Amino acid sequence: MARLIRSEQGKQLAFLLEQPEEVLIEFCKLAIEYINAGVNDKKCTVAAKKLSTTYETVRGALEALVALLIDSTKLAIPEREFYAAIASLDSINEKQSEILWQFVISKRNLVDNVLRASCQDELYFRELEWRIEGRIASRRQPSQASPVIRMKFHLDKECVSEYREKLGSCSADRDASEPANNPNRTRREVLAETDPIMLQHMIQVLEQALLDARTRRVRNYVKPTQS
Repeated sequence: MARLIRSEQGKQLAFLLEQPEEVLIEFCKLAIEYINAGVNDKKCTVAAKKLSTTYETVRGALEALVALLIDSTKLAIPEREFYAAIASLDSINEKQSEILWQFVISKRNLVDNVLRASCQDELYFRELEWRIEGRIASRRQPSQASPVIRMKFHLDKECVSEYREKLGSCSADRDASEPANNPNRTRREVLAETDPIMLQHMIQVLEQALLDARTRRVRNYVKPTQS
């Protein structure tokens, strides 16, 4: 089961669980406003005054609630696991658990759309070109050997299947011929160079990332964002 509630987050949510259920419902509404338009300082200040606490406490509780909503959406956590996860919160009762679940499940599509929109400018890997260059000697060091690996990463804002890319080679050539400063251009090329030791480290990190990608926890994060 995914770890949904972090230690600090649990302390912040504990403040809400000490309040009447009506207060928890109002904070759920504030959390939706937070996602749509950012934190409302005025409402947080008023809430702090009504609850006889500080602005920082109110905002911390609100942010913890927003984090709960976002993490639950990313994990696509089912109802049973959600109840089991929040059961770790001190003094939470059955009614509060139901309120939190309804809050999470009713706004899951909204949060999913927001997360998708925030990822629209991400660059996707398309292709890699590389070559090895090296200086085998110099006047000062006649026996030196300094290999350098130069790489060109072809990236794109549009995630396209490699098979669709081959079928649409004509349009791809047209896109490649467009000026680099064209605002409608989705492709980007990044040049990089490294030495063999750093390249070996990069390969190890990527291989570990591929292994991690096969774990259930990572698949739960990826599943809600797949088209």
